[in-house]
Parts: sequence; structure tokens; C-alpha cells
Amino acid sequence: MNLQSLMAAKRSVMKNLSLVFLILMVYACQQPEKRKKNLLFILTDEQRYDTSAPYGNQLIKTPNLNKLGEESIVFLNAYVTQPVCSPARASILTGQYPHTHGVTTNNIPLDESIKTLPEYATNSDYKTGYIGKWHLGRETEPWHGFESRISIEDIYTTNDPSDYSKFLLNEGYTPDGKSNTFSRDFVSNLPFEHSKTKFVEAKAIEFIEENQQDPFILYLGFLEPHSPNNGPFNDLHDPSLITLDSTYYMDTPHDYPLRYFVKKSYSYDDSTQAVFAKYWGLVHQVDRSVGAILQRLKELGLEEETIVVFTSEHGKMMRKFGLTGKTVMYEPSSRIPLMIRIPGYEGKVIDTRVSQIELVPTLLGLLGESIPSVIQGKSLMPLIDGTAKEWRPVFMEWNPWQTGITDCPEWATEEDCIKASQSMTRSIVTQDGWKLNWSSGDRSQLFDLKNDPYEVINLYDDEEYRDKLSSLKEQIRDWQQKHNDQVNFNN
Repeated sequence: MNLQSLMAAKRSVMKNLSLVFLILMVYACQQPEKRKKNLLFILTDEQRYDTSAPYGNQLIKTPNLNKLGEESIVFLNAYVTQPVCSPARASILTGQYPHTHGVTTNNIPLDESIKTLPEYATNSDYKTGYIGKWHLGRETEPWHGFESRISIEDIYTTNDPSDYSKFLLNEGYTPDGKSNTFSRDFVSNLPFEHSKTKFVEAKAIEFIEENQQDPFILYLGFLEPHSPNNGPFNDLHDPSLITLDSTYYMDTPHDYPLRYFVKKSYSYDDSTQAVFAKYWGLVHQVDRSVGAILQRLKELGLEEETIVVFTSEHGKMMRKFGLTGKTVMYEPSSRIPLMIRIPGYEGKVIDTRVSQIELVPTLLGLLGESIPSVIQGKSLMPLIDGTAKEWRPVFMEWNPWQTGITDCPEWATEEDCIKASQSMTRSIVTQDGWKLNWSSGDRSQLFDLKNDPYEVINLYDDEEYRDKLSSLKEQIRDWQQKHNDQVNFNN
């Protein structure tokens, strides 16, 4: 072939390559941009871990949570960062421990300088909304990255009635609270169709329908199964079928933290089984609304586009050791359900002990966002993918919020009770089941959860476990140093 023929062939090849390139460019431009995943985050209040079939409860009627569990990554041993409302909520949103984000007690507004997950999401196309209980200041206003806000609580604000109270006023109900508001006791006697649960459900479905064409981040804050222990499904479960371990018939031993005695919790008139039956009815109430929301997601074709998280801000003692509320480090108070449904992942159960501090980095990663260094958790994806060879212990904290004492037992002095109520606690739960609740000014606790799952035997003063105790304290000190926690322990 002569030179002229070679040049002609080359020109032909270049022309064809240019044509192929042009066709590929046109094809690429015609393809829709891959949509970012949605996030639906469902948060309940005072829901213990043992309240659905994925967590071993075959009696409670939670068909929708059971189905969600079959489709999700179920973390059997998930813990809060602090077992009380505002601090736990702030950690769930920020990925920081309470002593870092500053919400160390209830009713402290989350500082505007501390970012939440929606504020870390760099995709400006996200539609963001928060519906339900907020409990981090400015209860009725949209802020901290949420463009829209629908409120259900009136007790945390002195402003206008919540959106839910306005709904009840429109339905013709007469307020029993100040400034056209309704108390929780009043609301607990309403039919399901007018409950806070149903209201959150309806508003969530509205949000999803309105934003179905755009990627969205939606957080739902259900109040239930929070007290009062009363609702439209009180009679759904038979109390006689509910069996409880012996700790629900025991008084709190005197060698346990004095702090647990000095704050009197709400009381119940019913038997313990009847209390549980009503509580389960409230969980069922949430289950119905969760099912309706997830069904609407599916009908809109968004099921495979949406990450779904289900968890609770803390648990509830329900008369274990005579204690009824939260705020203590026992498992029913500090351990919660955590299920994450991820498109493209099959359901599985993980028994590794994990913390809610890991939620923000996990979700940011799933949304394709970077994880800022100020976030103190780490992504759970190595556990989900099965690539993690080991996992770190869980760390929790308690920061006092009592301004005084309401109940000091006769066997203790008032001075000791005041000191106990003002004490700090830092807890560690290791992967092999050792749990240390180390108090700065009160009795501390050491449990072997593997052999003592009901936390009956406090081994803190047992000489046989001196070495184990020293090791656990050292791990807490290392955690404190890493995360700039200034609590001083002298014991």
C-alpha cells in the first residue's frame, strides 16, 4: 500500500472514531443522571430493644417492624450514647458524644455551630424535612438543615401551639392545656385516627408524595411508646401471656448507685404485666404507622431508592428493680432497636455491640457524602459488608441534670443523695460482654453480661476481678483522652 492509500485509511479511521465518540456523547447526555438515595429515618421514644420479633419477642403484635427486620440489617446489641432524650437525639443527628455537642441534659438547644447530618449533605437537590418530636430547642421552627418542620409537642416551647395541636383544634377538640394546647394525658385517650402517631404518618406520606421526584432526607420523631402508658390499643395484648424475669419483682439492691434512688419516676397503678400490655399497645400503634409509610414508599416506586433507619432514642425500665423510667445504665434503658434497610443489601442479623454514634458516618457514606473529622463515630459498613475483623467497645455517658433530689432513701444521708445526683458516669460495654459503669461520685457497677444478662450481680468490689476492672478503666481513660472528655475519676 502506498503512502497516499495509508493516509486515506488513517483519515477514514479517525472519521469513524470521531463518529463513535459523538454517538457515545449523545447517548450519555440522553441518560438520566443517577439519582441519589433518599433517607427515611424513623425515631421512636422510650422503645426498648425487646419489642419486635427480630429481637426475640414473638408475642408483641408488630407485623410491619417484623417485616422491616427481615429486609434490614438488624443490630441486636445497639446502645445509646446517653440514656435520656435530648443528649441521645443530638448524638443521633450529629455523630458526636453529648460532652462534645454540648447537649448533656434535657431541654438544652443544640448549638447552631454544631452540624447535623442534613447540614453535612452537600447535594443541594435534597429536600429535607423533620416531622414530630425534636426536643433540641426551637421545637416548631425549621433549622439545623431541615427546610420544613412539622411539630407535635407543646411542652418544650412557649410559642404558638404545635402543628398537631392546631390539627386537634380544627377537629373540634377543646384544649386542656394553656394557649390552645393539649396535654399528653388528654391525647393518650384519643382514637388512633387522631393520635400523634397517625398525624406523623399522614404528614410523612404528604412529604414523600410532594418530593417523590427529588432526593429527600426525612426524619420522623414519634413520641410513642413514651409515657403516659395509655393508648387506643391498651387491650390488644393479653397480660396473662406476658412472662417476666425475676428482676421485675426485685427492689434495687443497696449496693447499686444511689443516684437510681434519688429521682422518683412516674408510677403505675396496674400490675407489671398489665403495664407491659399497654406499653406493647403503644409499640403496635407505631408499627401501624410505620407500615403505612413504608407501603406508600413502595407504591410510589421509591422502595429501592430509599435507605430506611428504625431506632429509638433510649429504652425504659418498666419496673425492673423497681425502676420505671430511663436515665440509668441498665440494658432495658440504654439498649435500643436498630434496623437499617439498604437498597441492594439482603437482610441479616449482626450481634456485634454497636453505638448510635456510628449512625451519622454510616448514613453519610451510604448517601455518597464525605465524613468530616469532627464526627466521632465510624461507619458500620465494615460490619455490614462482613469485612470487619474486630470492633471497638461501646461507650456511654451520663451527665447530671437534676437540680435537686426528690427522694432520698432512709438508709442514706441527704448529703450523699445530693452528691450522687450530681455525679457523672462513663460506661464501657466490651464485645465479650463486660460492662463497667464508672461513677465520679457514686457507687460504680461491673457486670459480666455473658453470665449475668439481667445485671443482678455487681462485681465492682470483688477482688477476683481487680485486673479486669483496671483494664476497663484504662479503656475509658483512653476514650476520654481521644474525645477530650474532662470528667475526673478518683476512685
